[in-house]
Amino acid sequence: MSFGNPPPYTPVASAATAMAGLSVNEQNAELHKLIISVDFGTTSTGVGWVSTAGDHVKTLADINCVDTWPGGDAEMIASRIAYGDGLEGNKFKGNLIGNDVDSSMRSFAWMKLLLDPASATKYDDPDLAQSEGSGVLTKPIYKTPVQICADFLTEIAGLAHEHLVGRLGPELLAATPMEFWFTVPAVWSEKAKADTLLAARKAAKQSQLPCLAGSQVFLIREPEAAAVATLTDITRGNSQQQIKIGESIMVVDCGGGTVDITTYVIDAISPKLAFKELLVGAGGKCGSTYIDRQFIKWMERTFGDAYTGLPWHMRGPSSRLMQEFETVKRNFGKANTKRKPYQRISCFMAEATESMYYQDDGFVKIYQSDLEAMFEPVVSKIVDLLQSQLDAEQRQAGHVTIKTMLLVGGFGDSEYLKTILRQWGIERNIRLFTPPKPQTAIVKGAALSGVLNLQPTSRRSRMHYGWTYSVPFDKMVHHNDDRFISRWDGSLLARGNMSWELEKGDLVDEDTVIKFGFVQMLYDEDASDAYAATDLYCCMNDDAPMFMRSGGVFKLATIQLDFSGIDRNAFKRKTFSGRRMRQISCKVNVRFGHRRGVLVFTASVGSKEIGTTEVTFDGQSTADVADGMVGEAGGAPGCAAQ
Repeated sequence: MSFGNPPPYTPVASAATAMAGLSVNEQNAELHKLIISVDFGTTSTGVGWVSTAGDHVKTLADINCVDTWPGGDAEMIASRIAYGDGLEGNKFKGNLIGNDVDSSMRSFAWMKLLLDPASATKYDDPDLAQSEGSGVLTKPIYKTPVQICADFLTEIAGLAHEHLVGRLGPELLAATPMEFWFTVPAVWSEKAKADTLLAARKAAKQSQLPCLAGSQVFLIREPEAAAVATLTDITRGNSQQQIKIGESIMVVDCGGGTVDITTYVIDAISPKLAFKELLVGAGGKCGSTYIDRQFIKWMERTFGDAYTGLPWHMRGPSSRLMQEFETVKRNFGKANTKRKPYQRISCFMAEATESMYYQDDGFVKIYQSDLEAMFEPVVSKIVDLLQSQLDAEQRQAGHVTIKTMLLVGGFGDSEYLKTILRQWGIERNIRLFTPPKPQTAIVKGAALSGVLNLQPTSRRSRMHYGWTYSVPFDKMVHHNDDRFISRWDGSLLARGNMSWELEKGDLVDEDTVIKFGFVQMLYDEDASDAYAATDLYCCMNDDAPMFMRSGGVFKLATIQLDFSGIDRNAFKRKTFSGRRMRQISCKVNVRFGHRRGVLVFTASVGSKEIGTTEVTFDGQSTADVADGMVGEAGGAPGCAAQ
C-alpha cells in the first residue's frame, strides 16, 4: 500500500465523523473496518479503537481510547475481577472488574501472568511464585488460567461495546467488520501466546456480542506497538529532528508484570515508517508489581502479626492500603516527595506499637530510604537488561550504535525510574525519550499498527527451533538409553539427535518457514492406525546442543497429524514381524512471520496438504484447547489458534 509522498497527516475530528456518511452497506466494504486494540496488562488494561474510514493516513491522533470505565474517566482499568452469585463468598450478581471491585470482596489480580508460569529468564523476580495465595497470581480452583483471563476479558468486552455503541451507534457497529489486536509481552512463550488467543476467543463467545464473520484476532508484541506509536508520532511530517534513518533505538517497555527491551533500526521514514529488530530482545517478569511485593514484605517485617492478622479487606489488592501505596509508588521521585522525610499510608492496626506507625491517626510512615530499597532490586534488573543489549551489539557488530531509549509502559510513568535511566544513558551518550502518556502508548500503537499494517520488517529469533531425528546407533557418540530397533527394517538406531532449523538470532520475516521431513510407519490391517504426532523443540541457550538429552532443550508443541485421507497404496509396503506396513513420507511446515503474531503449522504428504493438523503447546490445558477449537458458535472471531 502506498501512502504518497508526503502523506497527508491531517486527522479527522473523530472516527464517528468519518463514518457518519457511510451507509451500512458501504461500511461492509473491505476498506472500512474497525480496528480494536486490547492491552491486557498485569495490573491494568486498556482498549483503543480506530476506523479505517476516511482518505487520510491515520496517525496517533486518530486513535481513540475507551475512557468510560467504572469509577472514573481514566483510559485504563485495573486488571482485577471478583466473582459474584455466591462464588468466593461474594453476594452480588454477575462478575465485577476494575474499580467496581472493593476491598470487602474476594477478588483476583495479576491473572495474566498465570498464562506463562513456566517460562523463566535470569531477570525474573525470584519472589514471584511466593505471591500465590495473597489474592494475586492465584485463581479459583474451578478455573484454569485461560478461563479466569477470559472471564475478565468478557467484562472488558461488554464495557467496551457499550462505549462504542455510544460513539458510533448500534446499527453501524453491528455492521462493521472488526480486527482485534491483543498485545503480548515480547518475552511471552508460544504457549502463552496461544493461550492469550484462546482466552480472547472464549471471551468473544461468552460476551455474546454481535460480531461479523469476517472479524479476526491478531497478536502484537508490546514493544512493537510502543515503537509504532512513538516513532510515527515523532517522525510526523517526515521529521528527522529526533530520530534519523539508520539510527538504533532501544524500546524499554516497563509494565506491571513484565519488562521487555527490544532494539530496532530505522530503515525509512517516508513514505512509510520502516524498522527492524537489530538484536535478540531481552526481558523478564520483573515489572512494577515487584515493588508491591517488597512493600508487603516490609509490612510483614516491620509490624509482624499486627499486619498479617488484619482481615483481607484491609490488606488485599483492593484495600485502601494498597491503593494508597500505588499512589506513593507512582509519585516517588518527584520533586515534591523529595522534600518530605517520609510518606504516609492509612492502615489501622490496633496491635501495632512500632515507631513507624502513628496509632492516633492510623497511618504508616515509609521513609525515602525504605522506598529506595523497595525500588532498587527491580530497577537494577532493568538496568542489567539495558546493558545486556549494549553488550549484545558490541559482540555482534564490534561497536554500539544505540543512541536513544524510548521508555513506555505503566512503570514508565515513574519519575524515580526515569531519573535512574536518564543518568545511566547520560554516562553512555544515550538519550531518554518518554511519550506524554507512556501507559497508553502500547494500546494506541497496537491500533495504529493494525490500521496502517505497520510492523517490523524483520525480527530476531529469541530461541533455537528444531526437531529430533534418528540415525544409526554409534556407541562412541550416542547414549545407550537412546537406542532402539527400527520397526521398518530391524536396524539399531539412536533417537534424540537435534536438527535446529532456525537458530537464536536468525532473521525472521513474513516469509520465514522451517520444514521438517520424516517418515511414519502405518500398519495396513489396522484402519485406526492413521494418526501420529511429532514434536517441535526449542532451546534458549546461545549455543544449541546436538542432543535432546542435553541441558536447555524443551518441547514447545505437539503436532497431531491425520493420515486417514491419504492413498496408502502410493507408498512402499513391507512385511516385518508378520505385519504389513507402509512408510509414509510427510513434511511439516512452521511459519514464523505470520501477521497474526503466532506460529502457523501445516503438514503435507507429497503435494497434498493433510486436512487436519492440530497443535497443542506444552503445558496447555486440554479442556482450554478443546473449547477454543469450536466453530463459529457465539460469533467468536477467527484467530490463529484455529
